[in-house]
Amino acid sequence: LMTRVWPRLSRVGRDFRLLASHDVDLPSDYSRWKLKGAVSQAARTARTHGLIAGWNRGSGWLAHRCGYWRGDRYDIALDTLMDLSEKAGTKSAFYYIPEKTDKRDRGGAITSPQVAAQWKRIAERGHEIGVHPGYQTFDRPERIDSAAAGTREQLDKLGIRQEALGGRQHFLRWETPVTARAWDSAGMQYDSTLGFAEEAGFRCGICYEYPLYDVVERRQLKLRERPLVAMECSIIDPRYMNLGDGEDAFAVFRDLKNECRRFQGDFTLLWHNHRLEKDSERNLYEAVLEA
Repeated sequence: LMTRVWPRLSRVGRDFRLLASHDVDLPSDYSRWKLKGAVSQAARTARTHGLIAGWNRGSGWLAHRCGYWRGDRYDIALDTLMDLSEKAGTKSAFYYIPEKTDKRDRGGAITSPQVAAQWKRIAERGHEIGVHPGYQTFDRPERIDSAAAGTREQLDKLGIRQEALGGRQHFLRWETPVTARAWDSAGMQYDSTLGFAEEAGFRCGICYEYPLYDVVERRQLKLRERPLVAMECSIIDPRYMNLGDGEDAFAVFRDLKNECRRFQGDFTLLWHNHRLEKDSERNLYEAVLEA
């Protein structure tokens, strides 16, 4: 419409971008279990998948306790995600929970040897590490500041240098303008929280990155928003759109991606590292990247 009204209007050129990101809520399949929980998990696996599967689950936990984690399926998934992103000609961003604030923050410490090894692999391959502040942080600026500081400290300790630090709130919890103001104050460059959990789409009404605005203090923030367009569980899971991991789900992902491509925008995709357990989920993710 603007072009039609003002034919000589010159607009900034844009290129379509595929922005793959991964909230690493569970860096390890085993670190969250103590002995009682590990035994319970092994017994449950044995009942549903057989004795050999149960034994493998239990022995995997024991191996992890002894410092061997390369057989950890959630750890392996990080390499799979990087492989698929590189195949699609893009890079992934991995967002980690720096501090436990609630029982829903289930991951291990970012200072653990396993996470440190993960970060080194991610950095060596040119992918990004970011912040995923815990469940009880969205309305507590001091906790968001602590999360950012803890992430930077660990990056420095490991000798990892990045141009920018960004991420996403756990469970997409957000309060305007408190959360944005806290991220801006903590010196982070971008956020990618603003999407609806219950349905994929354009919560911000746009597929471009833009500067956030503090509606109370009436000022533009340095922080930029990368609107979240699609999260895998929003489309797949029964509690949300309930489309499963087949053709119906793929059609929604494809249409959203094409809509972003139509406007030379950003298709911001969230896929958790623990959602590659089934071949059907991995195949769906790969198809979405290639669509």
